[in-house]
Amino acid sequence: MGVLRESGSTRLTLSSLAAPTEVRDELLDAVRQTAGGEYEVFGEIARSQEGTIAYLARDRHDKKLVALRLTRGASEEYLLEVAKQLDASVPAPGTGCPRCDAPLRSWGRFCTKCGLDLWTGPALAPTGSQEEVLKAVKQAMAGKFEVLGEMSRAEGGGTVYFARDIATGKIEALRLRQERGQDYSIGLTGVLQRALTPPGQQPPPSDPPRHPK
Repeated sequence: MGVLRESGSTRLTLSSLAAPTEVRDELLDAVRQTAGGEYEVFGEIARSQEGTIAYLARDRHDKKLVALRLTRGASEEYLLEVAKQLDASVPAPGTGCPRCDAPLRSWGRFCTKCGLDLWTGPALAPTGSQEEVLKAVKQAMAGKFEVLGEMSRAEGGGTVYFARDIATGKIEALRLRQERGQDYSIGLTGVLQRALTPPGQQPPPSDPPRHPK
């Protein structure tokens, strides 16, 4: 077992690492050099206003997704930590609520403006297994995004799927949420709307709720 996997954290300094071979993100290079033997580092998820950076990575041992949290200390020293779930310590992308478009900058379950439940609970409806839902997400993204896998939320349950934009390499978070009165379904976040809606057209309206018989 490697040092980072065993302890959950390690320290790095940019001055002690090899220089990048091409023009790119120096911090991402440093994280890949430090964690590359234990984790496949895909790219940045988000940055907090305080400067903490979250990177998406896959554990080379058990193949599960994790977040690598990079926090700057004194001078060129940084603390690199492993987060196996998405919690308040992991920076979240500043996306908008799919109902009211209010800015969302955390992994919180509910929109603070309109109260929309943004995430599913820990269990899916009986009609679909976790594997079937992941397969459906991959089919929806095919050709535009490479679905890398999922992570769970530490508070309130729910699953977050992560995908890589094939054209740009950017890492995006996809929400799976439950519509009112419906089975669990893929929530149409901005990323999914771009993937599923032809250019020049508006995203389709949500399906009307299905009332139980």
